[in-house]
Amino acid sequence: MLLSGFGFYNIFHMLMSGLILMGMIMQCLALGYVIPAAQCDLELTAEQKRWLTALPFTAIILTSYFWGWLADTKGRRAATLVSMFVSVIISWISSFAPNLASFAVLQFISAIFMTGPSAVVYTYLGEFNNLRHRDKMVTFGSSFIGIGTIVLPSFAWLILPLEFSQPIGFLDISYSSWRLFIVVCTIPFSTATVLLFFAPESPKFLYANGRYEETLEVVKIIYSINNYRRKDSFSVKSLIVENQITNLNSDKGITAIFASMKEQTFPIFKPPLLPWICLTCFVQFGIFAATNGFYIWFPTILNSLASEDGESMKICDVIELTRNKAAADALNSTTVICDDTIYTSTFERSIYVGLVFYSMYIIVGVLVDYVGKKLILVVTLCITGVCAIGANLTYNQQVAVVLFAIFQMSGACIGLTNAVAVELFPTKYRAMAVCLSMMLGRTGSMVGSNLIGWFLDVNCGAGFYLFGGLLVVNGLVCITLPNMKTEKLPKSDTTEPAPRQMQEP
Repeated sequence: MLLSGFGFYNIFHMLMSGLILMGMIMQCLALGYVIPAAQCDLELTAEQKRWLTALPFTAIILTSYFWGWLADTKGRRAATLVSMFVSVIISWISSFAPNLASFAVLQFISAIFMTGPSAVVYTYLGEFNNLRHRDKMVTFGSSFIGIGTIVLPSFAWLILPLEFSQPIGFLDISYSSWRLFIVVCTIPFSTATVLLFFAPESPKFLYANGRYEETLEVVKIIYSINNYRRKDSFSVKSLIVENQITNLNSDKGITAIFASMKEQTFPIFKPPLLPWICLTCFVQFGIFAATNGFYIWFPTILNSLASEDGESMKICDVIELTRNKAAADALNSTTVICDDTIYTSTFERSIYVGLVFYSMYIIVGVLVDYVGKKLILVVTLCITGVCAIGANLTYNQQVAVVLFAIFQMSGACIGLTNAVAVELFPTKYRAMAVCLSMMLGRTGSMVGSNLIGWFLDVNCGAGFYLFGGLLVVNGLVCITLPNMKTEKLPKSDTTEPAPRQMQEP
């Protein structure tokens, strides 16, 4: 991989992987904008809003293990390609859902297939880059999550205010702007599916499974495009056979599947990998719970702030005042009028937060080669945790939104934690380890979104303090990581460290 060089191929592959991540985050968080716009059409109660926001994360939790096994046994590309294609189709169908039940079921099925690329892509991206450039490329690829948080409110701003309604008689629905918004949010996934169709399988996966000729062919393609030379001019003519081939099980059917899953999972929960899987799972849980858990409610929070724009009040005071006003209006009125208005400032502030979020990815991508992943994780998580607590203590709305934006920058550590996992775990178990940590992360998203929705109704401030404190604890835990700073290898050294070298503290 070092001999294949670094150039256009790696950049193109990073952009394609970035599109996958962008599509994943947009589909995952789109409900945050859909729910306020669709609450009248679907007649949503506060409780239904809470469990609807948790649906995508629930699906991811239930199926991450399966996708990790599939990626480690059948291939990174195959698992990602099939899951993306099906997820896009189901999302399109969900935009025609006539009621809440059908909409929820279709969104749940779409999220099941969205799970595949959401974790596998980190491994797929990392394995196409050599040791010198892996951290940087995984971080820049992850930055597309930040781009997604800018594009998502931009699409929402363009589409949701549109006042059109196209009746569809046989479904008994009116096709309105929020339904179109769901379809538009699949554009990155759709584009990435087409690009991935022409991409090769991970050379690391091919090599670990004994497909040496295919491995060498993929590396030759990378070399040829990066160096503008013919493939047959590559200096490596054959690969050394390594005893890392996945064992073939003699069992058949479901027994073989369970045996294969056991073989892929058990070694991860034994020394020397056990402490690292526990650490990455805990850190991902905290980051996802804080960032995704809050972001899914962010449009609702911003909409409340917009309704009291200019008032010198804390975020939670505004939310409580808005809730009390709605309750008073409901008591004093004989006819309940459903209000699905989304203020323009909600979209504007969401874009500003997305820009700050994206800038953090760029900063991390630039610094990671110089200061290392460990220091960035510790400093970023501690600072963003403190900002989460501060966001609810200030009486100035603008300062509160700025602190909230800095708080959301902790999401940039998701890709960095996955880059750590790619180094900590050997090729055979890498996708499974990343998927398990992401599964715990999505569990955090589900727990976070439900808890925050409950806190907003019961004790708003406690939500900010709890999840801000959790990020600080995550940062302190990362101090126990081994020094993950990329070593500057001499040019004559073309060998990557053996997996065991990465597993020991």
